[in-house]
Amino acid sequence: MSRGHRLLVPTGLLIATFGVSTLAVQAVGAIEGTSARPITAEGPDAPAWVSVESAGLDQEPIKPEGLTPQGTINPDQGDVIWHVGSGRVVPGRVGTAVIAGHVTYYDEPDVFYDLGEVTVGDIVSIGYGNGDTREFVVRRTQQVSKEGLQRMPQVWDNQDEVARVALITCDESLGQRADGHTRANFVAIAEETGK
Repeated sequence: MSRGHRLLVPTGLLIATFGVSTLAVQAVGAIEGTSARPITAEGPDAPAWVSVESAGLDQEPIKPEGLTPQGTINPDQGDVIWHVGSGRVVPGRVGTAVIAGHVTYYDEPDVFYDLGEVTVGDIVSIGYGNGDTREFVVRRTQQVSKEGLQRMPQVWDNQDEVARVALITCDESLGQRADGHTRANFVAIAEETGK
């Protein structure tokens, strides 16, 4: 999708790419901090790192990040972020948290380069500033079109039954569209193991 082109979707979210193999999400008619669920991004209970052995991530620093001035999720090169806003929760809380990173950044491998190696049953570990670690088991992985991601309930629903994380990046295995952006995204859905 080109830089200025966005799609309106029923969920009230817009998803686009910005030429760096990334996921960008825009909340329509809302600004950061207006979601119904409060977010605490600081202090000892905040997530500090994420590990996914099958993706080559070993205590990779993770930080909260809200929307850009353009109203999108767009991590910096080399960053893994958990999204603050859009009704998403802090990773580890009941609800759905979104964790995002680049697969490539201007054609160079980035932090989520091997996320597509994750399979059902793999473990996602999240460490917190207070020394706690929580484990999540991958329940589903999916290669999904950019349009399909906009409507994926496992990412954007408001479920209140389990602590879930959705790890998202672009998927380059289907190649690129005529506009130069990837055709798909890769999503791994993990739920807390209860250990």
